[in-house]
Amino acid sequence: MKAVHTQYVLANKRSQWVAASVVYLVCFCFFMWYHAVRGKSPSLLTTEKCTAIASVCCLALALAFGPLSRFMPAIVDLLPYRRVLGITAALMSIPHVLLVFIYLPLGFPQEYSPKYPYSWHIDHWFTIVIGFACFVLLLSITAYSYPPGRRRLGERKWLVLQKFAYLAMILVALHLLSMGKIPKNWIQWVEERDYPVPPGSFPTMMVCVSALLLKAIDLAIHGD
Repeated sequence: MKAVHTQYVLANKRSQWVAASVVYLVCFCFFMWYHAVRGKSPSLLTTEKCTAIASVCCLALALAFGPLSRFMPAIVDLLPYRRVLGITAALMSIPHVLLVFIYLPLGFPQEYSPKYPYSWHIDHWFTIVIGFACFVLLLSITAYSYPPGRRRLGERKWLVLQKFAYLAMILVALHLLSMGKIPKNWIQWVEERDYPVPPGSFPTMMVCVSALLLKAIDLAIHGD
């Protein structure tokens, strides 16, 4: 089928930035509550997790609006929000990265000595590499999400770079899978139902998969 093109914006209204911030804060607060339901009291450890999950939710929305606008014309009015949501996702992943490198190792004193905090990173080096690659990719896309960046790259290269946001979402999914959450947490929850809700990594993965699946369906029907 013939490709269906969507519009891009390089500047947003203040109200749109506020809306993106509200979306992020709502997602962050919801998942802080979600972890509390799972018996995880508020701490820097749960904050580290929820900053990442809220960023993933913002990125997923930004990626979903394009395909959805091709199926539901009413969504076209939301397309300008893709940029603010994507930039919010990238910038608000910075606290997550800082907490991972500064605090996270200290969150497992029973496994990792405070004297050797980076032993956690060594044991989980693949997870760290994948996560950091996603972080760098998101910041790179953000750096070129302004008029000077588009002029510097040219329209064709700029459009290609924007589509790398889907690669970032794939890296997020790999980041989650590399933690070994499926056999350790997900299956255990299904078997034992020891908490009212599944681990936070489960809805996060569903958000990733939904955004990627929506794009795959869009490509199959409309092309791009």
